[in-house]
This record gives sequence, C-alpha cells and structure tokens, in this order.
Amino acid sequence: MLISAIRRWRIRRLYNAGEWKSSQELAEKELGRKNHRFATDIILRSMYNQSRWEDVIAFAKQYPEADTNRYVSKSHRRVSEKIEAAEGIPKPTFNRVWNEIDLLENWVQEGSRLWLKHPWGWVHWDMPSGFDLNKTHPALLHLALEVLLSPWVKKTKKWSVEERQPGKHHSLSYSGGIDSTAAMLLMPDDTILAYHERNFTSMLNHSLPHSTFAAIQERTNRKVLSIPSNHEKIRTNHNLQTGFSTANASAVHLILLADYLDLASIAFGTPIDNTWLAKGAKYRHFPSSYYWTYWSKKFKLAGLRYLLPINHISEAGALSVCKQSKLSDVVNSCLRGYDGHWCGGCWKCFHKNGPLGRDFNPQSKEFTTFLNAPHLRTAQHALWALKVQDLEHLAPHLKPHIAEDLDWWQQAYPIGLELIDEPLRSHIRSRTEDYLQWMDKPYTLETIDLDV
Repeated sequence: MLISAIRRWRIRRLYNAGEWKSSQELAEKELGRKNHRFATDIILRSMYNQSRWEDVIAFAKQYPEADTNRYVSKSHRRVSEKIEAAEGIPKPTFNRVWNEIDLLENWVQEGSRLWLKHPWGWVHWDMPSGFDLNKTHPALLHLALEVLLSPWVKKTKKWSVEERQPGKHHSLSYSGGIDSTAAMLLMPDDTILAYHERNFTSMLNHSLPHSTFAAIQERTNRKVLSIPSNHEKIRTNHNLQTGFSTANASAVHLILLADYLDLASIAFGTPIDNTWLAKGAKYRHFPSSYYWTYWSKKFKLAGLRYLLPINHISEAGALSVCKQSKLSDVVNSCLRGYDGHWCGGCWKCFHKNGPLGRDFNPQSKEFTTFLNAPHLRTAQHALWALKVQDLEHLAPHLKPHIAEDLDWWQQAYPIGLELIDEPLRSHIRSRTEDYLQWMDKPYTLETIDLDV
C-alpha cells in the first residue's frame, strides 16, 4: 500500500510541475493495477494539457471511466474549432451562452450576418441587404430552430406563438439538381428560387449548380438567390457527417427569409421515391404518414404552405421533365464535379447522369459499394436505371426484382396532385401534362414492396 502511494505521489508531483509527458508515461505503468483509476485521470488530463485532443477522445473510448472532468467534450470542441479554422468558418465577435429557457434569444444579427448559438457552438447565414431579425416573425424563428436542432434538443419541437399570416409569393428550396429543377419547371414562373450554399471547405463543389444558375438567368431571365451558411456543421457535433440536420433544414434559409421575401409557401423537389414510397422501396399512403401530417401542420403555423410539387412524379419522371426543357444540357445533380463537369464516379452520376446519356464509371468504388449494399438506395429508381442503361449484368442478384415493363416509372401518379391546393394544383397538373403521361389504373406504384 505504501509503495502504491509513493508511485501516486511521484506522478502527481510531475503533473503539478507541468511535466505532463513524464507524468503520463509513469501513469501508464499503473493501468490495470491498484492506481488504475487515478492513472486514467492523470493520463487524460496530461494529454489534454498537451493539446492532444484526438488522443484524449481515443483514450476515453478505451477507458470510459477516465472522463470525470468532461475533458472529452472539451476535446471535441477543440477539434471542431481546429477543423472550422482550417475550413475558414468565422466566429462571432461577441460571447453568448446557449439559452435553453428562451430559445429565441439564441438568434443574433451582426450586420448582414445572422448568427445562431446552439448548445455546441455557432452557425451563421449571410443574409441579403435589408434583412432584419427584429422584423422576422417568432413562428419562423421557432420553425427554423426545430428543423435545425430537434434531433438533439427536443424542446425545439414544442412552441406556441401567434400564427404568422401568409405572404404572397411561392418559393422553392433550389439545389440546381434534377429533382429541384423539375419542381422549378412545374411551379409558376414567378416562384422565388433560393439556394443554400455551403460556405466552408468540403468535398462538395458549387461550380455545377452555379453554372446552372447562370444558364437559368441567361435563358429565362430568372435569378437564383444564394444564401451562404455553415449550418450543416451542426450534425458533426454528434459524430455524424456534415449535412442537413433534418430533411427540412435544406430550406431553413427560406424559413428565415419568409418575411423578408413575403412568402406564402416553401416548395421542395421531393419525388415519389421519398413520398409515396418509403425509402424508395415500399408503397405507403403518404397523406396519412406522420411526416406529412406533422410538417405540413408546423409550416402552416409559420404561415407557410408545405409544397411538394413533384410528389407525383418519380426521379425518372424528373429526368424526363428536365430532358425536355431548355436546361437539359446544364442541369446536374452531381455534388463533386469541377469546372462544369460531373465527377462520373458517384451514385448520382449513375442514376441521374447515366440515364441522360452522360458518361460515368460503372466500375467506380461508390457505385459498386452502393449496388451491393444490404439495402439498395432509392431502390425502385436504381432498378429502373440499371434496366434503361443495360447494366443488369453488374448486379445479377437484383435481376429478379427488375420488372419486364418499367415504363410506368416515368409517368405521373395523379393521386399525388391531391396534396397540392388550388389554384396551384391546376397549374401543376397542366405543366405536368406538358412533359409526362399519367399512370393507368390499377397503379403499379401501389403494389411496390421491394426487399432489396
């Protein structure tokens, strides 16, 4: 017992003297012995004091009992700050702590930049000149908080304020890709188009969408409003890849701008694959789904109609709409292309660019991995894409699921129009008929139940 106490004293003396590397090395000899718990704590503290934050995280995974002083959460923050600095993500010029009592107090405007303090840091949006946080309805700010934070901050789901009155204009959360371009082509020509632009270094490249925006302006005289933001970083605080917190976070820029733009609605380019089919593989009655009933109600509280103008057409139908349009040569869903050209190796290049007759690499690692995964992404559309490109030989295990006749997959499902109120419904019906035929009864779509 005395010897054990002496070893602890030596380790602590080194630690208190700032000899963290030496104290760590001695402490490591105590792991699995009587001084184990003491040693794990010293090792964790020593690594943190040496700014070895990744090592702190790794050590705490191996010895979870060591994290008694929140050094792991501190290290995660440090790592995030390091990454953000490398990616050029700015920091506010002021300090503020997360307000879990009054959630709206977490919104702050500094010049044209809108900041949101969340429990793990800050995110921002660079707004158009004239945007004023103080003139933004509380319901919009609550809805924005919910689509951004609800997976982790449950309180953001529970809000009750005076309902916002709808504005006058339709809008579309526009990505420049196939599906959202099809939605643009079916919506009225005065629909406001707004793009969320990831404003930090990542694999995603904006050159393809911006080339599409330039073509839209040149050929149709319509402009796309681009809103830079880093809100896709929120997920990374939960060991998730950069991306949208929820599906509706893709339109948070429009939610925040709804008063500024006088919006009555926000539309999404969401096709059959994600509405009437669950995970692109099994038919469901979408109007009865929790997703539709919940989010259409929440958007209504914020004075916004939740619009899905292509819920009645598939990804193949969206491809057909775009192919017949004056934008057929510039629209592209690839997120990794450079200098106006798609990458040719991603999953979207397979099932979006391939059917348009564009080159892609059928031997690419991503394509091969996704094609052989236990659950096939966008299953019905992927099967159609294999068939129309004569690539069934690359996935012999999927051949039994590829029907002889898949022409219906490029046609429109008339029942989907029921989700769209008049007078917009009649407009979208007419625009749809400019591009596509309607599915015949009995609807094959309603029989889809793929186990792939």
